[in-house]
Amino acid sequence: MSHIQSVRELASIFSPNNEARPTVLLGAGASFSSGVPLADEAVRRMARRYFSERILGGNVLPEQVKTSEWRAWLNQQSWFISDENRFADNFPLAVKHLLQPQAYRQKVLLDLIQPTEELGIGYRALAELVLRGLAGTLLTTNFDICLPKALNDKRPHLHSVSEVNRAPGDFREFDIFNRAQIVWLHGKAEGYTDKNLTEEVASLDAKLVSLLFPLLQSTPLIVVGYRGAEPSIMDCLLGDTGDLAFKKGIFWCQRAGDRPHPNVLALQARLGGNFRLLEIDGFDELFRDLDVGLAGQQRNLGSPAARWELAFDDRPVATATSADLDLDLTLRTAIEYARKLRLREPTSATLTAFLREHGLLVESDGGLRPTHAAILLFGVEPQRFFRHAVVTVTIDGKKRQVIDGNLLKQRNDLLDWICDKDVNPTIKVKTVGKHVERPAYHQRALIELVINLLVHRDYEDHRPATIDVEPGRRISFSNPGRPSQPLTEKLSIGADGMFEPVSELTSLRNRALCDIFFGMSAMERAGTGLTDVVRYARDGSGQAVFKFPPGDDSFRAEIFQPATSGRMAGVAIDTRPIGTYIVNVLPFAALPEAVSRVKVKGTLREIAQAVPLEETGTVLLWGGELWSLAPPGLLAAVLRPVMSDGRVTVTERRDLESDPDLARVFTWFLRKHFEGQLVRLKRHGLMIEDGKKSQRRAYFAGVNKGPRKYIYDTPTRKGVPREVVKQRSDKPPVWFENEGFAYDVARVGSLWGVRLKPFYMFTGPDASTPLPGYARTKRATRRMKFDRNQAVDGDLVFWGRFIAQGAPVINLSQVDAQDILLEGSFLSMDVPEEGLIDDGRDQDQVPA
Repeated sequence: MSHIQSVRELASIFSPNNEARPTVLLGAGASFSSGVPLADEAVRRMARRYFSERILGGNVLPEQVKTSEWRAWLNQQSWFISDENRFADNFPLAVKHLLQPQAYRQKVLLDLIQPTEELGIGYRALAELVLRGLAGTLLTTNFDICLPKALNDKRPHLHSVSEVNRAPGDFREFDIFNRAQIVWLHGKAEGYTDKNLTEEVASLDAKLVSLLFPLLQSTPLIVVGYRGAEPSIMDCLLGDTGDLAFKKGIFWCQRAGDRPHPNVLALQARLGGNFRLLEIDGFDELFRDLDVGLAGQQRNLGSPAARWELAFDDRPVATATSADLDLDLTLRTAIEYARKLRLREPTSATLTAFLREHGLLVESDGGLRPTHAAILLFGVEPQRFFRHAVVTVTIDGKKRQVIDGNLLKQRNDLLDWICDKDVNPTIKVKTVGKHVERPAYHQRALIELVINLLVHRDYEDHRPATIDVEPGRRISFSNPGRPSQPLTEKLSIGADGMFEPVSELTSLRNRALCDIFFGMSAMERAGTGLTDVVRYARDGSGQAVFKFPPGDDSFRAEIFQPATSGRMAGVAIDTRPIGTYIVNVLPFAALPEAVSRVKVKGTLREIAQAVPLEETGTVLLWGGELWSLAPPGLLAAVLRPVMSDGRVTVTERRDLESDPDLARVFTWFLRKHFEGQLVRLKRHGLMIEDGKKSQRRAYFAGVNKGPRKYIYDTPTRKGVPREVVKQRSDKPPVWFENEGFAYDVARVGSLWGVRLKPFYMFTGPDASTPLPGYARTKRATRRMKFDRNQAVDGDLVFWGRFIAQGAPVINLSQVDAQDILLEGSFLSMDVPEEGLIDDGRDQDQVPA
């Protein structure tokens, strides 16, 4: 059977006319064209790297090691299978014997699975089939990122992608009817659940198999890029132990000329006519041709089932009907959308089905009702339902206009308006040796801000959106609606509400609106709009700033044109004041993605007597469970004698962060790890204040009951002396002033960090014991007179250098593969001084 014949047969299996969507099983061959090596090449890379790092001590780079060197050494290993025809069978053996300890194994494997090429066309085409509903569940023996990346690039058209078995026991998202789901048969390397050793791939999780059996029994199975070597797949999943007859058929694809693995031949013999062996040119070629052959075909899956409260734009408009939609505009947009996504183009006869498929028409009160998004996008008179859904525009506080109609009309009207010379005039901008004429504002930046204004505003807020032009200075875009919690957690928002946009970070308030605008190519890929505005503005020697004004529940974007030069309003130079701010937070550069928990017997003292508990790092016993930031595998290996349940429960960090009680547990762990660093600084005279359950503090103790001087290096000076313990009285009673800091673990948006507040501890004659509280209060009041704001920056620089001991990063990890890294310098940010641009009055430009 040729490749073309195989494509034709499989096209009939993927066809929407087929009653069951096929399940796809992928192996390593699927990722080869994306730069992820096959098993035999992976063995070569592992062996070459091991020989370089462990045999030659890292003195020779892996790529410089000669084949005769590492291969001769490999041939001497007792476990190595030297038969060239079975070279790939060495993969689990190489993992077992070369990649030890666990941290080294994870590092090498993660390096191997990173795609070195652009994502292959096969993954792109497969994602298209999933988007059109022609495929749904994708099983994979791989643990690279190609599959999730291909599917994630289809968002927001593909609203969600379920991932199953990312960590042991992680089956929450599995559903036979999921529109798009990935099942990681051997787990994910990032979660340290990948299975590669011979004993590890001998079986699959029994619960996972039981979940998959009904799916495999009721759907055709397409196997591509998989050799069929692992017992976990061939015996546990496809073997006769589950009594699966595969009545819908197994369609096993292999490249022309390849010999089937003996396991595959055995499966073929057992299933008889229910097994089809198909020849293909390759994974990329197969799915590329299937995508082309099935172009325009899609399966109507209906509106996505609601798992939570409907978003505003997905709710039906109770008093509206299809007659309230401009059906001609709707159909044109639907066709444009379908062409962009390579869907079957709707007609007037199938438009209703198209709108239902995309959640724009929903069943409500016994009939079909347009959603809020449908009325906003395509309404004939949308202001009859949403009077506030308009944009008011002004120029120099005058020429006020109200842009109304549906959002597609508003978009067109606003794009025409921003081209007006009163809005975006032509100016002369100085360059090297000459000046050039160009628009005051980059046109693409204005377009991005207009689209952002329309699709991301809160339409439940009854204030209109506004655009105000201040000729020669700036254009302000104001949008009602407070930021979503997921967004504020990931942005560093200042006290004045200002923030720097982050590429590919977005929170789609109106997913249905965004879906249509993306499908029209009116928006680029999610999350790049504001960062593009910054880049476009700077390209034009201007500046863009963004903020959520405190107490206003709105979003404001301002784009500034280059400042004028002299008295010539038409000539501009770039004079943007920038302020650098230092925040008293040492941010974590790396954190564990999860907390491991095991049920144990006994107290911590009893457990420590039974097992080497110190090998797991800091632990917490809570509710009969031992919590740790150590990797699950290490925790299970150490605690097995005291475990009352053989399982290790993994709680992801995002779940901890969303629960206030669990977040406090995570905060406790981070504080304990930071205090481990403070303990190491004891040799420099730092001591942690005893008996503090809140407002924890550390301070310097004196030397031999006298002052202490510490020598440190700054970025510009070496050997800087600092008297950190000073004697403040020559007459009895003698007392000392000791530098110190209060500390706690805090979150700044989505960023975790250690927050420090410098202070002075007042101690008695031994220069280390704190004075009584009343005595400290009296002296603290006096000392405050001598403190000035300009000293704060110097204090933070000193404490950062001292705590990190001059290193850029502080490793707080207590066990291998824990990865708790703290930045060695305080958080800083460059912020445009909006007030200095903004204020027309004369004022001093003070430093930030």
